[in-house]
Amino acid sequence: MTERKCPHCGAPLAEDASFCPHCARDVHKRKPAGKGVPLRKKLLLTLAALVVLGALGGTIWWFNRPYVPQEYDSGDTGQVIYTVDGVDYQLVVAWANSFTEPAPYISQSGRADEMTRWPSRFYVNHTESGEDAWPEFQAYVASVAVEVEQDPTGTSELVAGEPLHWDDYDPRAALISTLDFTGDCGSPQVVWTVTMTNGDVVRVRQTIDVALINTLVYDWRDYPMETMEELQALVDEIDQSVNWQDEVVIYLPPVTYEGELYLNGISHTMYGCDDGTGRTVFTGTVHVNTQNAYWLNFFEDIDFVGDGSGTALSFEKSGRATNCTFTGWDTAVVALNESWVNVIGCTLEHNNVAFHYNSDGQSANHSMYNDNVFRNNGTAVLLDSVPTDIALDFQGTLFENNGTDIDNRCGHPVDDSQAVFQ
Repeated sequence: MTERKCPHCGAPLAEDASFCPHCARDVHKRKPAGKGVPLRKKLLLTLAALVVLGALGGTIWWFNRPYVPQEYDSGDTGQVIYTVDGVDYQLVVAWANSFTEPAPYISQSGRADEMTRWPSRFYVNHTESGEDAWPEFQAYVASVAVEVEQDPTGTSELVAGEPLHWDDYDPRAALISTLDFTGDCGSPQVVWTVTMTNGDVVRVRQTIDVALINTLVYDWRDYPMETMEELQALVDEIDQSVNWQDEVVIYLPPVTYEGELYLNGISHTMYGCDDGTGRTVFTGTVHVNTQNAYWLNFFEDIDFVGDGSGTALSFEKSGRATNCTFTGWDTAVVALNESWVNVIGCTLEHNNVAFHYNSDGQSANHSMYNDNVFRNNGTAVLLDSVPTDIALDFQGTLFENNGTDIDNRCGHPVDDSQAVFQ
């Protein structure tokens, strides 16, 4: 065994001694002193560590941060392009026949004492293709509401109905809201508000500029219309002088008109004479192709008497015949082009075809074909093509002794459950 000695004085030491009993000095071995770290370097190292920790914490927060919902507003453009999951969608208010073209401003008119209804249509399209995107887009939608910002200068309010998908009216529209208003509501703004499942809010705006209707009355006692030439001249003059949104009402004399009448400008309402002095009779075709039509074209209390050929009422624009008679025509009433036509309370007898639908439009205005009499016709109702999928309701209509009552070649929905067949 090696004897332990003091490293300082050489005196013998016990094995467990921590100091020398002779020189009283510490006998522990000392570690060599390390090189000291300057204070500035320590501060820099500390700051670098904090920067690394901060960056790491920021990265973790960024990828786990809560989503902040955004708001989008169309302003006066009528559309918002909204992107979700990398796909661009067009949210737009538009017309049925041009559903990718925004319609931020709509002109309507109405009477101050009568409610008018118009449908506001909301579409969701793929931005690139224009195809219908609503079936897939609605999965991202929490709710859709229609709000109205009333015109403070108006004296009445526009009321918007609950937005609904109206498949038999316009299946291409995502949603439709029916707007009810009178002519003195001014220019309210309809706001389609779409709340997304992620909290985003999209507002698409449509201004409804409502003009108060002027009703212009032309009575046979005050205006010349005894002959077809005079009536045509009056209609042509009205087309040139009257605003296209004004309502034109013509009271016809108790005469028989020979020749054809052409209605090519604004829409008209024509009342036949019913004062007991005689009836208003047309023996030639009335052509309804009112290119500037704002209203429907109405015909009431008029007799249309043919010689077995031709057409009595030919509609290329929408209209309606009420309480009229049609006798002796190849075709009594025909709907062409994009028109929607109704016959109500009419008597149609001894015609080859009494009522013929051959129209391919995209809107309807009235589903009723009630209280008519179809008697002794070759074909009472011929349906080649009918706009929309709204069922034609023949409630209270009598079908009697026709070769064919309803020839439904296009398979259009027809409700004849309350019609009478004899």
